[in-house]
Amino acid sequence: MNAPNLQEQVQELRRQLQSLLDAATANERKLDRFDALERRLIAVNSMEELVNLLLVDGRDDFGLDAAELWLLDPDEELRRALPALPMVKAPMLLDDHGPLKDLFGAARVTRLIGPGPEQGLLDKAFGEGSGVRSAALLPLIRQGLLIGSLHFGSRDPERYDAASGTKFLDRLAAIAAISIESMLNRERLRRAGMTDGLTGVHNRRYFDHRSLIEFSQAVRHRYPLACLFMDIDHFKSINDRHGHPAGDEVLRQVGGLIQRSLRTGDLAARYGGEEFVVLLPRTDLAGACEVAERIRLLVQEAPFITPEGGTIGATLSVGLAMLPPGAVSFADLLSAADRAVYDAKRAGRNRTVAAESDAAERAAS
Repeated sequence: MNAPNLQEQVQELRRQLQSLLDAATANERKLDRFDALERRLIAVNSMEELVNLLLVDGRDDFGLDAAELWLLDPDEELRRALPALPMVKAPMLLDDHGPLKDLFGAARVTRLIGPGPEQGLLDKAFGEGSGVRSAALLPLIRQGLLIGSLHFGSRDPERYDAASGTKFLDRLAAIAAISIESMLNRERLRRAGMTDGLTGVHNRRYFDHRSLIEFSQAVRHRYPLACLFMDIDHFKSINDRHGHPAGDEVLRQVGGLIQRSLRTGDLAARYGGEEFVVLLPRTDLAGACEVAERIRLLVQEAPFITPEGGTIGATLSVGLAMLPPGAVSFADLLSAADRAVYDAKRAGRNRTVAAESDAAERAAS
C-alpha cells in the first residue's frame, strides 16, 4: 500500500470520527433540552402552564415550526380545568377517540412522518396550510389508555426521518402524560371541595365565598349584579310518586340545564335541597329576566329521564332581584331573590317574578 492511499484512509477515518463526535455532541445537547423540559413538566402547577410549556416553550426550545396537543375530554374535565380567557396556544379537546385512531390506528406508538404516502396525516395533525413537511406524532398513554397526542412539526422534510430512533420522544410523551394526569387529579380534588356531587354545579360553601367577591366587585366598579333564586316545583311529590332516585335525576338534569344556559363568569350553585341560586355579574334587569325565562322554559320543556328509562316533567319557580344602589350587604340581595321566589310560588308556580323594587324600576322605564 503506497503512502498517498494510506494518507487518504487516515483522513477518511478522521472524518468519520469527527462525524461521530459531532453526532454525540448533538445528542448530548438534545438530551439536555429534553431533560430540562421534563423537569419543568414535572414541576408545573396548572393545566395552563403545562399546555404553554409543551406548545410554546417546547416549540421554541427545539426549533420547531408547529406544535399541537390533542387531549381526550369526553366529560369536559379539561374544559373546566383550562382558563376561560384565550390562551397563547390552546389544546384541541376531543369528544371521542376517532381523530386519534386516524393518526395511530391500533399501534399507539410514536410515528415519524416525512414526505411520502403518509404525508396526508400531516394535514390532519396540524391543519391544512400549516406548511409542515415532517413531524413526530407522540401518543400520550396512561395506565394503558390513550388519552391524547402531542405533535411536533417542521417545514424541513428531513427533520423527522422514519428511520430515526424515538427513545427521547417516547420518554417525553410518558412524562407529559403523567403530568397531564397529575393536573387532572389535582383539578378533581380542587373541584370536589367546591362542587355539589349530585348536580355538578357549585356547592353552597363555594357560593358563599364567591358571592362576597362578586358583591364587592359590583359595588366597587358600579356594575349591575343580578341574583336568581330557583326552586323546583312540587319536588316532594316527584320523590313520593317516582322515588328518590328519580328525584335525584331531576336535580342532576336541572343542574345541567342551568349550567349550560350561563356565560363564562356567571355562577350557579345548588343552595340546598331542590333550590338553586345563580349570580349574573354585569347583567341588567332585562338581561337577567331573559336568562331566568330561558332556564325556566328549558326545564318546563325537558323530558327528565328516570333511572328506569321513563320520563317525567318538572317546572321551576324563579325569583329575581337586582343589587340596589348603595347596597351594603349581599345578604339583602339574596333575601330579596328568596322572597321573590316565594311570590312566584304563591302566584301559581312555573314563572319568574322580580323583586318589587325591580318591578317598579322596570315599570318606570
